Amino acid sequence: MNHQKMMYLGGRILGACVAAVLGVVSLLIPSTSSWAAEVNPGDYEQFPVGATIGAMYYQHASTNALYSNGNKASSDFNVRSDVGIARLLHVYKLSETMTIDPQFLLPFGHISGSGSAAVLGSASGVGDLILTAPIKVLLNSARDTLSANFYVYVPTGTYSNTSAFNLGENRWKLDFQTAYIKHFSPHWAVDLVADAIWYGKNTQYGVNNATLKQDTSYAGQIMLRYMPDPTSSLAIGLGQLWGGSERVDGVDRNNATRSTNMRLTASKFITAQDQVLLQLGRDLSVQNGPSEDFRMNLRYVHIF
Repeated sequence: MNHQKMMYLGGRILGACVAAVLGVVSLLIPSTSSWAAEVNPGDYEQFPVGATIGAMYYQHASTNALYSNGNKASSDFNVRSDVGIARLLHVYKLSETMTIDPQFLLPFGHISGSGSAAVLGSASGVGDLILTAPIKVLLNSARDTLSANFYVYVPTGTYSNTSAFNLGENRWKLDFQTAYIKHFSPHWAVDLVADAIWYGKNTQYGVNNATLKQDTSYAGQIMLRYMPDPTSSLAIGLGQLWGGSERVDGVDRNNATRSTNMRLTASKFITAQDQVLLQLGRDLSVQNGPSEDFRMNLRYVHIF
């Protein structure tokens, strides 16, 4: 199996899955579900036709502060999440330069609050099923790629309108994502990713079964990769989110999110069919909502 083709498993990074499955966190803070389908560096490389790929993700993340309109509302808003994701995909050939990777992702895990977030309690369970099929086009012999993809979030996850934390969102969600990878040499590449996210209604929001609506969210990522050899990769990346404001029974919460994050990533093929990945990150700035002070993502990939 060509390691340069398989340098990374396509699709979203666990951090975004956590954001997607946490659901709304009461009227005190903006919904974390406005976060986008953040991906790992190299995820949109084109994979070999016929490959079946399985992956398991684990993320530990924590917050330490809560912001409102750019001002710190709490300095001990501590939320901890431990979330896993099971994923399976297969690569099909559409043309000599185009492939499609149908797949599913199923999140599961636990989230809890302490400090000033202790009142929110905790939650465990399964997140919303995610269905996707990225189309990737190989542009040239340097293996530059242009890709497009829809993530469909099916409201199948654990949800209770009496809980502040939920792993399911109780609404449909559609994330359109496009990506471009430019290879400057066999050792250097840059990844550019952009998202637009649309939301269905949650008609069982809160104890009064209010209707939650949300404006369209947008996100972007830029990642610089260094590949010292065909089996290894190091990367640094920045991400930006423009989260849509929410309305509850028509009342605008004025909680549009603006946040910037940083990611450091390392991956290695330990055998011809097995890859491991480690990523560390944190938020650099937050306009509304919790500020993430630490994130660790682990991923194991097996090529069948």
